[in-house]
Amino acid sequence: MSSLVPALYVEHRPTEGTACAVGGGYKEERMAKKQQQILAFVDSHPKSYKVVAAAREKAAKTGARWRLIYVDRIDESVGSDNRREALLSLLNKARREGASVLHLDSARGSQTELNYIRSCVNSGEAVSHIFMGQPATARGADLRRYWRTRRITKEFSHQASVTIIPLEGSIKPASLWSRFVHGPVTWHTAVYPLVAVAAAYLAVEGIRALMPVIYFKINTHNVALLFLLACVMVAIRQGLLAALLASILSAATINYAYTVPFQKFNIGTVADVANITIFLASAFIIAFLGGHVRANLETIRRREERSRVLYEIHTLTAEASAREALLKVVARELKSLLGMKVVFFITKVRTSVLEADAIADFVQYPEKVDLDGPVKQGLEECWQAGDVGRAFRAVRHETSTWVFEPITTPNQKYGVLAVCIPLSWRLDSEFTQLISALADHTAQALERIEYATEMQESRFREEREKLRSMLLSSVSHDLKTPLASIIGSISVLKSLKKSDRLSDDQLETLAGTALEEAQRLDAFITNILSMTRIESGDVEFSCLLHDPAEPLDQALKSLRSRLQGRELRITRNYEGLHVEMDALMTAQVLQNVIDNAAKYSPNDSAIEIDLKRREDGFEYRVRDFGSGIPEDKQEKIFDKYERLNRTDQQVAGTGLGLAIAKVVMHRQGGVITAGNHKQGGAEFVLVFPTVVAVPKGQMDG
Repeated sequence: MSSLVPALYVEHRPTEGTACAVGGGYKEERMAKKQQQILAFVDSHPKSYKVVAAAREKAAKTGARWRLIYVDRIDESVGSDNRREALLSLLNKARREGASVLHLDSARGSQTELNYIRSCVNSGEAVSHIFMGQPATARGADLRRYWRTRRITKEFSHQASVTIIPLEGSIKPASLWSRFVHGPVTWHTAVYPLVAVAAAYLAVEGIRALMPVIYFKINTHNVALLFLLACVMVAIRQGLLAALLASILSAATINYAYTVPFQKFNIGTVADVANITIFLASAFIIAFLGGHVRANLETIRRREERSRVLYEIHTLTAEASAREALLKVVARELKSLLGMKVVFFITKVRTSVLEADAIADFVQYPEKVDLDGPVKQGLEECWQAGDVGRAFRAVRHETSTWVFEPITTPNQKYGVLAVCIPLSWRLDSEFTQLISALADHTAQALERIEYATEMQESRFREEREKLRSMLLSSVSHDLKTPLASIIGSISVLKSLKKSDRLSDDQLETLAGTALEEAQRLDAFITNILSMTRIESGDVEFSCLLHDPAEPLDQALKSLRSRLQGRELRITRNYEGLHVEMDALMTAQVLQNVIDNAAKYSPNDSAIEIDLKRREDGFEYRVRDFGSGIPEDKQEKIFDKYERLNRTDQQVAGTGLGLAIAKVVMHRQGGVITAGNHKQGGAEFVLVFPTVVAVPKGQMDG
């Protein structure tokens, strides 16, 4: 079989039965009510971009979602850095063009694609199209691809359109050496084999010393087993290169010390050649197998470490509320994971994806680095091309390679992630995928912080506007009304006096009205100024020991005209004690609370004021006989301007009195609460925690 598929791709369309039709178009009536899904499978073949192009074109025509699945076959993905970078660039470009990209490990062999499609169908996904590539000629491993596509076509062609795309050429097989992951060569690579071979030699000599010479000569073949054991230990601990070195050292040691003639390197007979050849072959096989085990263990460890770091980065960045903190966290964790220098180049101003041609002015996090000409040019090219596919850039320097990845979202460009890779490091196939994922995650986190900041500022602006509107409403109504009353009273007074018709009763009434409204205006202004001073921290509280009656008497004196005609029921259930408080500020609190009770209760109703000692301090209890506080307002009654939320807008006041009371009590270490009395009306309780007993003679003095 020299040709697997014709020059044009073959499309197997779904039918109502089990037969497959070839060629032409069709309508997916079965998918009409479901969201269609296009699956495209690619691997390391150099022509895989044809599969991506066909899937992208079909998605554009049908409007369906498309998913690109990369099947990582370890035998094909190693050995070529250029092939790996081209593949990752293809995957990233597809992601930017709207595809969701998935990475599948081919540990399950040829069943990887088949099992994935089965899982999609069994989970209820509406798979309408399947795109797969197939080499046009059959060479070795290409036969497996052929039978894979045949099996998928046979099983799913009645459910979805299976399109097989011919791919010219083949994947160049990786060399045996490149199949093993090995890090930079260090002194451990040379020292560890020397130590292991020396330990094997000492073990052999120890056995030789304890065993009679005749027995040792009979069992000389066991010497090779001990040295092979040393090669196994080196392969598992240090990898392939160190194991090969241990194999050569072991063969040399055996030939020198345990082959006739002794204490001399000699390969003089066919038996010597056969022995050393068999030993080296066995040692090399063990080295390759041990290196393979070492590579697999290292891959598993690296993946676990990356998963852990990615989870920590996700958790820590979710808690970050500032750009600097976010970038510091990502840079620290990424540097800890990779052991490389990591730098974020973030733009000073916001840049949309449409401004890609602009040369950005970057701020560097977490440290500043100096880039020479080629590296700086690579950074600028990555930034400018950040909206076209994926602008991955690798620039080789004298002692390192700089890798650049743009930090972008569909609508915003934030900067570039730069990683400095030493030339001695060999990167695995998942490295650039990791960098791309971290760049995307950083961009999304920066976008989240930006949106959160904008939302917070918007809320602050709305709150300021709301408070400003409330204050203007209060000023326009509650301050303008007293002024109008004062102006009206004085105007009438002046008019009556001018016409000699002013009686003493009229004079007293008009003057009293003007005075009452002036006092009311003074109270309004005092509350506004007091709240402003308290919030700005300009008010200093002087908490001393005072008789609880002092602030109450001062408050009642200020409210004398306001409470005219009211019945005040004052109960003093305390004797011989002083309370620690600021008497002046407490008087203002009592004045606001009692004034509030007078406002929201009938004019002919009483107001009860109780002063008494309690277990945890001293309390003032003020109760009115009004309608009480609505249940939904009890928690908000101490908020600023809360009175403006009530339906009764005719009650005079700024809505600041109770807010001031709460702040003042808190600054004194006290508590104020509000509720409804069980027999009706509102009830306010002021509690002061510090009470000191005072002898009667000292109080009289």
